[in-house]
Amino acid sequence: MQELADRLGMPASKAATEAALLKFLSSRKLEAEVVETLCAFWIATQAHGYEPSPKLAESIPKPSILSELLLESIGLWADAPINGLQEVPEDFEIPQDFNGVQGVDLPRIFRTSMAEIERASGLPFVRQMAFEWSVNRGVYPDAPFQGDLGHFSRPLGDGVIGQISSRTAIRMISAYLRTLAVAEGFWDMPPDWAEEKALLALPVHPTLALLRPKRPSWFPARTDFDGDDEAIGVAVRSLVERVQRARPGDELIAFASPVVMSMERCVEVSVVRWAQAAGGSIGDGDLAGHLKGVWRSGRMLRSDAPEPLSTTTVLVSPALHAIVDEKSRAWPLAKPLSLDRLGYLQYDLYPGRLFFPTMPGHGLLEVMPHEGQLHVKSGNEVVADLCYWNAGWGPARPMQFEGNCGTALVSRGTTYRAIPRSTAPDVRSFYLWRVRTLHRKSTFDHFDEMLTFGVGFV
Repeated sequence: MQELADRLGMPASKAATEAALLKFLSSRKLEAEVVETLCAFWIATQAHGYEPSPKLAESIPKPSILSELLLESIGLWADAPINGLQEVPEDFEIPQDFNGVQGVDLPRIFRTSMAEIERASGLPFVRQMAFEWSVNRGVYPDAPFQGDLGHFSRPLGDGVIGQISSRTAIRMISAYLRTLAVAEGFWDMPPDWAEEKALLALPVHPTLALLRPKRPSWFPARTDFDGDDEAIGVAVRSLVERVQRARPGDELIAFASPVVMSMERCVEVSVVRWAQAAGGSIGDGDLAGHLKGVWRSGRMLRSDAPEPLSTTTVLVSPALHAIVDEKSRAWPLAKPLSLDRLGYLQYDLYPGRLFFPTMPGHGLLEVMPHEGQLHVKSGNEVVADLCYWNAGWGPARPMQFEGNCGTALVSRGTTYRAIPRSTAPDVRSFYLWRVRTLHRKSTFDHFDEMLTFGVGFV
């Protein structure tokens, strides 16, 4: 999408690319296919100031609530209504394959969302989605399930999964969008609510859509995280020092990335900076063991947006008491982003790669794209930036890993760790790290997993 957007933004290639994409768009058979194509045009308007042809709105064969939102964001109006909507018949039975693909060919989040709305409204959202799934099977009668995820993962052995790119996922997401259109048209679902739910079917998160992969110069060497706990602790300190040398005055807040990816051995490193007030009941030697439970169960940062497709994401900084661990009196200086706006083609980033500053007591923070990275702003001040890079196997990855990519959150100065005045002045910092090591003797076996946690004080 980004490469096509770049071509739309270049005068020399704009006309040919636009003509080819409009022809491609007009041939799409499912709502999600239309949305994915529109995203290339949307990115071009955001990144290059591209002005779309009026033919764009006329070239949409399968409109949806989400495609209408994208067109409006681009500056056009939907040309055709959503036709052919039908309520699920009373005698319709949910087919077995509808339930069978959930959590296998696509995340359960789409069906889960329908079930939650159904519980709140008493209306048959799940059955409607299953009905739409059955109907759109006829769009590709010869191969409704084309797109074998195992084609990419089988040669890599057991315990490896592919990414979400199959026709099964596209059909199910299209059924989800059609269900929302039925709910708005027949069940009096408020348009604002329908639009909010439609955002779950975004291929790319509006703020993350303009991220460009660039591995930082201070990225650790492959061998840095081999060895025992002491050696890993030294490697973490080395990583922190590399960032400081590359960016004097700034600090590493969070880092998460595979650092070794081979057929027999894979290593994933996650590092997050924490603060700790005096008076806790957990000794330094037991701190890592105590906080690993907090790591696994910690809440995410709530987020919102000024507009449905705004490239700015607004973070709600939590109150200190909401994130502090009472026994250790420690709190994380960065937490993962919530799942309020997803991009299913950016599945690698969720949820363990998108760390942003917590900054308790600072109200609202803004996250916005800037030259391929993300800036985090408090008021008018940039307090941190997040960069991203590719680090894995591509179309498949080990099941235990949280993504094929890496990210790093680096501060701009020290504003990000300013604490409320009411907090005790005796506060120190440390890095809590987790190293996930996967190993197998044969490339046909499952990976054996080892998790190691540790603490390094600053």
